[in-house]
Amino acid sequence: MADKKKVLLVDDDPDFVEAIKVIVENGGYAVRVAYDGAEGLEAVAEEKPDLIVLDVMMPVMNGHEACAKLKADPQTAKIPIILLTAVADRVTTSTYTHRDMLESQAEDYMPKPVEPMELLNLIKHWLK
Repeated sequence: MADKKKVLLVDDDPDFVEAIKVIVENGGYAVRVAYDGAEGLEAVAEEKPDLIVLDVMMPVMNGHEACAKLKADPQTAKIPIILLTAVADRVTTSTYTHRDMLESQAEDYMPKPVEPMELLNLIKHWLK
């Protein structure tokens, strides 16, 4: 359906992507996927999504870098971004910092492992 809100899911784990894609589609959204930050930026340029779910730790371009580029561009700055991070509770032992999270300008974030229905509720919240 053309009237469905579009969600771009960007994560380098194909199994995770497929599982979350099914849940988000069943929630009534159209879903496009990308497997790294650079591919995510290409997908945004091709078909502007209504919301982006963006993993932090990815090859080629991480989620913080992709988020910063999207928020710096007036054409994409208003697209809500939900960051997913496996390092939320151990940020002090990783190369990612609390400053990265704050400077990313994402609208929200969710720690991994993700509770699928909580993510769907977060998507609904930002697309209302």
